[in-house]
Amino acid sequence: MINEAPGLSAPIAGKKIFFVRHGKTEWNNLFRYQGVTDIPLCEEGREQARKTGLRFAGAEIDAVISSPLSRAYETAENIAAHHVGIKVERLNLLEEVNFGEWEGLTVKEIKERFGEELFYKWRSNQLHVDAPGGESMEKLYERSAQVAKILLERPEDNIVVVGHGAMLRGLFLPMLGLPRSNIFWKTRIDNCSISAFSVEAGNRFVLAYLNDTLHLKMSEAVVTSMPIL
Repeated sequence: MINEAPGLSAPIAGKKIFFVRHGKTEWNNLFRYQGVTDIPLCEEGREQARKTGLRFAGAEIDAVISSPLSRAYETAENIAAHHVGIKVERLNLLEEVNFGEWEGLTVKEIKERFGEELFYKWRSNQLHVDAPGGESMEKLYERSAQVAKILLERPEDNIVVVGHGAMLRGLFLPMLGLPRSNIFWKTRIDNCSISAFSVEAGNRFVLAYLNDTLHLKMSEAVVTSMPIL
């Protein structure tokens, strides 16, 4: 039965979608903008991905969908490995935001090469200021809306989506029917965190929780018994 009053804390039933950010890379550790540059997981990231897979091991999962970039795809494979018959599906629309000429650079390097004024204008107002040569926020919101529609129309009841920090922050806005805003630095989505949405009455997405990383802090024995929702 679909919950028509989520504010009353009724049990969550029906369709659920879990979003996972990929595990860490060396560029994450160095605070370099990655974007569409295909940087693989580092050792810490692989351990994070393994524990995330264990977190989902006891859950009912019908589909695992991933960005095509290797750091996300490898994370997704760790989740799918615990579910017989589930193969990771690549969805290009889930690719990270393209940061153009800023990819591979740290904030310090961006300021030195492009000026502090441009960086802080972008940081405070991504709606109207883009990274040089990068993806516009208009394009990000357009593809985010496409992803939200695709996920809503999927027939499966339990879906895991593995993607990237900036793209997921943009995606959650159309899913919740929120207006476009400067969300990049107002929402924390850590590496291998889990965020969950349910689909309620009227095909409406409802945020169940955001940025759960408890499994990364626990022993393997504890992780396998932790609930997902």
